[in-house]
Amino acid sequence: MEKKEVKKWQDEEALRRYRMVAPLLDPDMDEGKRQQLREEAAEKNGISKRTLYRYEKSYREEGFGGLRPASRTKKRQQRLPENFEGIMEQAVQLKREVPKRSVRQIIKILELEGWAAPGVLKASTMQRHLYDAGLRRKQMKRYAEKRTVSSRRFCRPYRMELLQGDIKYGPEIRTRDGEVVKTYLSSLIDDHSRYIVQSEFYDNQRQEIVEDTFHKAVLKAGKFDCAYLDNGVQYTAGHLGRACAKLGIRIVHAKPGACQSKG
Repeated sequence: MEKKEVKKWQDEEALRRYRMVAPLLDPDMDEGKRQQLREEAAEKNGISKRTLYRYEKSYREEGFGGLRPASRTKKRQQRLPENFEGIMEQAVQLKREVPKRSVRQIIKILELEGWAAPGVLKASTMQRHLYDAGLRRKQMKRYAEKRTVSSRRFCRPYRMELLQGDIKYGPEIRTRDGEVVKTYLSSLIDDHSRYIVQSEFYDNQRQEIVEDTFHKAVLKAGKFDCAYLDNGVQYTAGHLGRACAKLGIRIVHAKPGACQSKG
């Protein structure tokens, strides 16, 4: 890969790893719950608990930069099997047949079919080449029993510990030319004090207005610990996730269908 493509891949991989460890960074979480989440995240993402713990430790010590994978050198690339091109063709086909197949599952199938000896193919190498082929890793659906969860009021104990973000429809404005413009209110509210840290009307609801809201909130009140958001495309954009990860701001999304948790 060229230098620019390598950096893009490193940033995407770092963001993917951050999303794995983000739920584990809550300082108020007891160790038993953290261990349970760690086991679920490891199973969901097809990695070992040891690897996940290493990601978590790297982020705590080095921040977002610690999650970036090291650059591959030409010397390392030369260690690939001679039939690696054919192996990747099979891997791409397996992924397209069943998009939910994990990298480790694909490697296991290739080993059983005799394309490579056990232990030769590495998950990180396979993941990177699948990314180059335009097949980004799909998040597996959480495997868990359905539980009935009751709604409860909650309030964080300290200011700037948690900000809740949302976009609401505003009034329609008629310009002098007679054009009707729809407005949208993007806000961040402190969960403890209910203080409105940042709120502003916009004429669209693209991801840029969310980025602007976060930017102004940080400039006005400083860095906060966590943001609680819904699953709208404005809040799940990669750029917002990367920026918050670099600042050390955790992003927690409401569970799909749990509209009561967002008021």
